[in-house]
Amino acid sequence: MVIVYRSNTGFTREYAEMLGKAEKMKVFRLSEAGEKVPDGTPVFYMGPLMAGHIAGVDRAVKQFNLRGVCGVGMSPPSPQVSEVLAKANYVPGAPMFYLQGGWAPKQVSWLKRRMVGMATRSIREALRDKGGRRTPEENRQLDFLVHGGSFVAFENLEAIRKWIKGESAGHAAP
Repeated sequence: MVIVYRSNTGFTREYAEMLGKAEKMKVFRLSEAGEKVPDGTPVFYMGPLMAGHIAGVDRAVKQFNLRGVCGVGMSPPSPQVSEVLAKANYVPGAPMFYLQGGWAPKQVSWLKRRMVGMATRSIREALRDKGGRRTPEENRQLDFLVHGGSFVAFENLEAIRKWIKGESAGHAAP
């Protein structure tokens, strides 16, 4: 199995490279994978979330033998995030994972900053309205939404690594 990924601000790339190194898997950017990944090779695809949709997943479904998929987004993991992923992304027969990546407002276009700003406005306002009554976690969340930050951590890959080990035991690796 190989890892194919698309990344906009680097969080998905970080996860893909960490996972590849840990599991001794080759890692390819989506833009180069078409010519470097042989037909039929099992692929684990990773991409950033944009309004619940995993960027590049439609192309990956058509082009590769997908065994698993992972979306990387800003939100903390939750059943709601998993539900949105399942509804917004059609990936037949492949398990879907979610990882919290980060937010890098200085690395995205003004349009994307504006879209994220509109999507998170009510959360930011509610946190600001709490003033000095915010918990330390709420302070971190507000700072993250305003200034950006990263939640990329090797420990977050645990469920995917466990699944890959099971998948590798049941299928011959290329």
